[in-house]
Amino acid sequence: MSLSLDIAACVEGYQPFGDEASYVIAIDALASGRDMAVRSEFDPGHFTASGFVASPDRLSLLLIEHAKLGRWLQPGGHMELGDPSVEEAARREIAEETGIASLSRVGTTLVRIDAHEIPPHGGEPGHIHIDLGIGFISHTAEIGPIDEVLDARWVPFDELAWFGLDPAGIGGAEGLLRLIDGE
Repeated sequence: MSLSLDIAACVEGYQPFGDEASYVIAIDALASGRDMAVRSEFDPGHFTASGFVASPDRLSLLLIEHAKLGRWLQPGGHMELGDPSVEEAARREIAEETGIASLSRVGTTLVRIDAHEIPPHGGEPGHIHIDLGIGFISHTAEIGPIDEVLDARWVPFDELAWFGLDPAGIGGAEGLLRLIDGE
């Protein structure tokens, strides 16, 4: 299956919980016929992949301090044409940003979809990132090495708001917990 077909399967298999606006944007993006897996697609934007990773004891969420944004987020980023699937793109991003590669996927559906605006930067126009969040449980609590982010750490689920996690991030954490509870 191609990355574009996997993106479509992930979006079409998602059951919105709360924020349906991002889901509608994702469905509309698929209907556009454009290859929205490509980072250079700016009309209206492109899909990205992220991982909501629970600690081995399932009490904490893995967060990174994003270097450009100076904010705490779940690990993730742009998909690459060599990524065989959304899941593999998320796994690659998690490993690149946190050094954690030993993961088990939780469930078979996304934990959340979040469409958000990216302002113009460098030579890129403003556009939309449609982030597809996948749930994982880490097999290790050891983080590192990190070189793409300012910091990475395990944050207890009940302390996420203290790290300024936005509503989409909180929604992804809640989606991960729903999948874990359903195991």
